[in-house]
Amino acid sequence: MTGSRKEFDVCVIGTGAGGGVMLQQLTEAGFDVVALQRGPELSTAQFSDDELDIIIRDRLFAADQLETYRHDAGQKAEPGRYNQLAHAVGGSMTRWSGWSWRFREDDFRVLSAEGPVAGASLADWPIGYEEMEPWYGLAERDFGVAGRRGANPFAPPQKSEYPNPLHPERHSSLVFERGAEKLGHHPFPLPVAINPRPYRGRAACTYGGTCQGFGCPIHAKASSLSVCLPRARATRRLDLRPHARVFELPLGPDGKVRGARYLDSNGAEREIRARHVVVSCSAIGSPHLLLLSKSGSFPQGLANSSGLVGRNLMLHHHAAIRFLLEEPALGVTGIEATRAIDDFHPSNPERGFIRGGVIAEVSSFTRQPIVYAMSGLGDPGLSARRWGSELKRFLREFPRAITIGSILEDLPMEENRIDLDPDIRDSDGLPAPRLTHRQHPNDIAMNRWYAARLPEIADACDASEKWLMQLPGTTRIDEQTAMKGSAHVHGTCRMGSDPSRSVLDRWCRAHDVPNLWVVDGSGFPSSGGYNPTLTILANAYRVADHFVTEAHKGNL
Repeated sequence: MTGSRKEFDVCVIGTGAGGGVMLQQLTEAGFDVVALQRGPELSTAQFSDDELDIIIRDRLFAADQLETYRHDAGQKAEPGRYNQLAHAVGGSMTRWSGWSWRFREDDFRVLSAEGPVAGASLADWPIGYEEMEPWYGLAERDFGVAGRRGANPFAPPQKSEYPNPLHPERHSSLVFERGAEKLGHHPFPLPVAINPRPYRGRAACTYGGTCQGFGCPIHAKASSLSVCLPRARATRRLDLRPHARVFELPLGPDGKVRGARYLDSNGAEREIRARHVVVSCSAIGSPHLLLLSKSGSFPQGLANSSGLVGRNLMLHHHAAIRFLLEEPALGVTGIEATRAIDDFHPSNPERGFIRGGVIAEVSSFTRQPIVYAMSGLGDPGLSARRWGSELKRFLREFPRAITIGSILEDLPMEENRIDLDPDIRDSDGLPAPRLTHRQHPNDIAMNRWYAARLPEIADACDASEKWLMQLPGTTRIDEQTAMKGSAHVHGTCRMGSDPSRSVLDRWCRAHDVPNLWVVDGSGFPSSGGYNPTLTILANAYRVADHFVTEAHKGNL
C-alpha cells in the first residue's frame, strides 16, 4: 500500500450535498482538505440530455453500484441496484430535481409530537427548527433557491426571502392548481434550486426539461458540483481525488482515525493521513464504510459501540397518479415541478396514521416520450403498448399527460438496516451493502390514504383517463412487500444525545471516535415528508461553522 507523507487537516469522503458544503466551508476557513470521490469527475460536456440516459443510467453515474435487498432478516437477499445513487464528483446531487424544502418544526421532534408508536423507533432530533433556520437561509442563498416566502401556508416561519424569483408557469401546473383549489386545497409555487435568471456566475435555466436524473450542462441547476467545488478550488487548499474508492478508515492507538485507505483508478491500494475525517457517502455508503472498518476496538464496525450503525434505515415511499387531459397539458415544458400542496402534511388522527407528506405536479415520466412510453408505472395496458400501433397511440397521448406524485414519510424501525452481505461482493471485492427494509403499518395506511386522494385531484383537473402508478424499482406498498430503494435515504447513523441510542452527537461527530464526522442524510432521526437535500445542506453549514469555531479555539 502506498501513501503520501503529508497529513491533511481534513479528509472529506464524498462530494455530494453534505461533503460539498463541508469541503467548501473548511477550505475557505483556511484548512487543507483532501476530498475522495468514488467515481469520475465529469465535465458539463458529458451531461447529456438524451432521455435514454435515464433508462440506461449506468453510462454516466453508478455503473459499479451493487446492493442486495431483503424484506426481512429471514430472507435471502437478492442483488441489484435499488437506490438512485451517483458516484461521480458532485454525488447524487448532480442529478437531483432541485426541490428545496425546509423541514417543519414537528419534523425535528417526532417522538415528542406523536408519542411512542409500537414497532417504530421514533426519536427527536438533538436540534430544533429554530437552530436550523439561519442555516436554511444560508443554503437557499448559496444555492440560489427560487420561490416565494409565505406561499405555503403550512411551512415553518422563514426569516429571509428567497434569493431568486419564481419560474414561469406551465399549463399542466395551472391545471393542477385549479383542480386543487376546487377541492379547497392551497396550491403554491414549489421552491427549487434552479436559476430563473443568472445568479452568482451560473446561467439561467433554458427549460429543457432534463433536471431530475440528469446533470445540468449549463449549471443553472445548483449542486455541489456547480456551487461548492468551484469555491473550494479557488482557495487552492483542496486536493480532489476522483476514482478513489475508500474501503477502510484505519484507527490509531489513540482511538482516532488516521485517515483513509482507498483503491485508485488502477485498483492500487493507497492511504492518506488526516487529522479529521468527514464521511459523506449517503445513508447507504456511510454506514457501509463504517461497518467495513473493523478493528480490535470496534469488531462490529467503526464507531458502533451502540450497535446502531446501519440501523433505522428510512426510504420515502410514494403514491402517484398519471392522467390525461382532452387538450395538451404541456407537462414536458419547464422544470421538474412548479406547484404543490401541503394540506395533508400535519398528522390527523381521523386518518388512522400519523405524519404525512407533500403532493406536487411533476414532469417525471411525462417529460420525454420514450421514458413515458417505456415506464408503464402501473398502466394495465403497458404490455400491449410496447410495440407497433399501440405504442404509437401511447406516444400520441404523451402531450396530454400529467403526473401527480407524493413524498411520504417512512417511520424508522431498528430492524430496517444496512449491513454487510455475507455472500455477495461488489466489483472491488468488498462485501455489498445489504438492505433489509419493510414498511411499518403506519406507512401502509398512509400510502393507501394518499393513493385515494390523488384520483380526486385528477378528477378535479378534468382528467379524461387516469391510473395509479407503480414507481420503478419498487413493489406495491402492502403488508407483504415494501419499497426496495429510493432517491431519498436517511437514518443509518442517527444523531442523538445518548451514546447508547445514537451514533452521532448533535454536531454529527461520532460519539465513539472524536475526529470522525458523518455529514449526510444518515444522521437524520426522522425522514420528514419532504425531499431531504436542503436539510442536508443546511445541517452541513451548521456543522462546518461549529467545526471552524471549535478548531480556532483549539477544542478539536
